[in-house]
Amino acid sequence: MTYKDRIGREIDRWIEAGLVQPDRRAPMLDMIPDTRRLDAATALAWVGSVLLGVALVSFVAANWDGMTPILRFTIIVGAFLALAAGGAWTAYRERPIATNILVMLAAISYAAAIGLTAQIFDLPSDTRTACYGAGLAAYGLALAGRSTGAATVALILIGFGDFTEHGWFTGQDHDLPWMLFAAPLGAYLALRWGSAPLAHISALAIVYCFTWFAARTEAHAGTFIVLALVLGAIAASARWLRAHDRQFAGVFYGWFTFAAFVFFAIGGYLPWFGDANGGVSHRLIWLTSSGGLIALGRHDHHGMVTAVGVLSLIGAIIALLGDLGLNLMASAGIFLVCAVVALIGGLALRSRTKAS
Repeated sequence: MTYKDRIGREIDRWIEAGLVQPDRRAPMLDMIPDTRRLDAATALAWVGSVLLGVALVSFVAANWDGMTPILRFTIIVGAFLALAAGGAWTAYRERPIATNILVMLAAISYAAAIGLTAQIFDLPSDTRTACYGAGLAAYGLALAGRSTGAATVALILIGFGDFTEHGWFTGQDHDLPWMLFAAPLGAYLALRWGSAPLAHISALAIVYCFTWFAARTEAHAGTFIVLALVLGAIAASARWLRAHDRQFAGVFYGWFTFAAFVFFAIGGYLPWFGDANGGVSHRLIWLTSSGGLIALGRHDHHGMVTAVGVLSLIGAIIALLGDLGLNLMASAGIFLVCAVVALIGGLALRSRTKAS
């Protein structure tokens, strides 16, 4: 159900209560823009454009050796200019889907042009710099053409640049990854333009930034617990945006919640004071917070948050049983007690809801 559908149901309730005149329903709904959905035709257009790009690259690669350097250079530059010009023309004609696709293909074409130009003229190549340069160009095209596809390409290219010739997780590389600025920009554009694919990839990119920071520090529980709390705070901010009908903020809400619990779980197995880890106390907090997350996900009608809570609950129970070293009978008893408590709590909440 879209935001406009939810408002329509609320207006129907107000009309039944006598708060709004029936003839005001249509004008009120006309003030709310329709949410664009990815229909079958649009999905096929995206798939077709990607396959077209693959076909063109395959055709050029098959005939690459038989072309002169000037012809090769003309083809790759001409392809980029043609796609960019096509994106500009469709933008002028107010065709946003076609513009998005063409600008995305132009960003891919530019990235290919950088590498192929160095190959054609035997220039010194630097893969990392080429990926960064192509990523910045893709971001520029994305901003110019309001293209979520080009922004997605930019994040992927910058991610390639970060991992090329780098040892992020070995502690031997002191350079900052460019994803530290690229990921927040992608998240901003995803919320600004309302793009689910860009929201997913930028959320994962932000989680990657947290992972990079954790890998740069000492393996201590305090670091991971603090990072988990920060991710939880960001997830709460995304939840607030979702509650205020910011489109696709729920994507960030789900991914940041997942990352927060992963970091918290890892922190419980790292040293706290000396060589001791969190132990049973950490597992109990983990278990309790997982149950609370399930209730929160159900309250917010957010499937991913609920699923994260269920998986986290299972992991906490397994970790607790492993720490206690219980046999099968003792484990069955604990599961029985937890089930009884859950049932009693559910019945109590249901009775309270009916009474109110």
